[in-house]
Amino acid sequence: MTAVTTAPPTVLTMEDYRSTYEPRGWQLLIVGPTATWRQEWGEWEAIREVVQNALDETERYYFWHDQEGLWIADEGKGVAVADFLLGPPKLKPPYARGRFGEGMKLAALALLRKGYSVKVDTVGREVWLVFLKVKVNGEAEQLAALWRPDGRRVGTWFHIIGYHGPAYEERFAVNIPRQHILHQGPSPLAEPVRRYNQLIGEPFQGVIYARDIYMRDINSPWAYNLWGFALAPDRHGPESESDVWTDMGRLWATVTDAGLLERLLGMVARPPLEPTHESEHLVLNAWLGREPVSSKRYDDFIAENASAWRLAWQRRFGEAAVLRTDGRWDGTVRHLGYEPVEVAWDVREGLARAIKTDSGLVKESQERLREAQVIPDEGLSAKQRAHLRLARAIAGRVARYPPVAGVHAAIIPPASERTRTAGMYSRTTQEVFIASDQLERARTAVDTLIHELAHHTSGAEDMTEGHSSEMTRLGADLVMRVSRGELDEVLKEVEW
Repeated sequence: MTAVTTAPPTVLTMEDYRSTYEPRGWQLLIVGPTATWRQEWGEWEAIREVVQNALDETERYYFWHDQEGLWIADEGKGVAVADFLLGPPKLKPPYARGRFGEGMKLAALALLRKGYSVKVDTVGREVWLVFLKVKVNGEAEQLAALWRPDGRRVGTWFHIIGYHGPAYEERFAVNIPRQHILHQGPSPLAEPVRRYNQLIGEPFQGVIYARDIYMRDINSPWAYNLWGFALAPDRHGPESESDVWTDMGRLWATVTDAGLLERLLGMVARPPLEPTHESEHLVLNAWLGREPVSSKRYDDFIAENASAWRLAWQRRFGEAAVLRTDGRWDGTVRHLGYEPVEVAWDVREGLARAIKTDSGLVKESQERLREAQVIPDEGLSAKQRAHLRLARAIAGRVARYPPVAGVHAAIIPPASERTRTAGMYSRTTQEVFIASDQLERARTAVDTLIHELAHHTSGAEDMTEGHSSEMTRLGADLVMRVSRGELDEVLKEVEW
């Protein structure tokens, strides 16, 4: 056989093949697509697919330029002739980077359309990719391969002749130095090797890599290399957009660095302290699923690392901050000395595995208040008994429908670690309890009584609009009754 030492023309006719190449031992394989296929693809998309194939072979690749163009090589088992057919009988397995059997062929098509020549030296054969001019209601150019036995003993070398542009090495996560990997956590892929989602720092921020390969830019101080979602056939995006942010959540669920978590919390707060793509899209909830090796739920990682999350939360929002889950608790939370902090809906459930919630705070307060101890009237001083009688008289007049079941003096533990408790109302028994120290003066006894009676008559929680307006109404009612002299008898005994 006589070797072909120069590249064939990018467009051949069947006559050219018959007269020039077939006599020299070259065989012709019709690959399939016409030159107009994937017109949006250019040099980047082509190089992406070639590198993807190399990474699926050996997890690494090599590239270099020479005077003729760009080389991309691997040390794999090589490419069979049948692999050049569009859409092989069997797709790559789900864990592979490329799955559809189109990448290498469409890469060659895009490069030929740009005017480059494409040669593949692989195990046992050498291949030139060309367009074959065919007649179908006119003329069309169809991708084809000239090939013959020869080639290399190991690996595949892809040569883009005439191309002297960038190799886009920064768009492949395998080229990122290890010192820029801030954290990695197990992805849902564990075969044939366990894969790890990666959080990447400067100067690579603002990028999502999908299985080591650039997918798109995002507004973020970090870059992500994610493995747990499938890409659409054109590789321009995922099959399902929500899967990207769920997989990103799997990574964040395993982070233990409080500094990283502190910044993330600022992003997912409402409103965000630092608006980013994570602010709107990140998912941290039970939908993250399970890590495949241990079968542990991803949100269980958050619970295990709760100390880091709590430290980050306190640094970002302060020691008095609790996670807001329901606006109806806002008044109660503030009454207990805390401040509710709202976060994005899709991260709330996950954060609640580590951070105290408003409902949790209220439940904790209720548990504390169950330890309140009623003080019999005879256990009070004469002054305290006088003020308790005043409170009972007021309750009997301003809260008749429905009436309270009783007003008692009590030893009431603090409702929270950040506040003392002047009084309490039991929705179960419909009784009001006033702390004994509040009974030392009539003013504090009445203030406490009105506050607790407003819960009884309105059914509203602490410091809500309904509760506040009811306290105003009860106070006005009391003033009116005092002006009528209804409470003169008990008022004689009190100290304001």
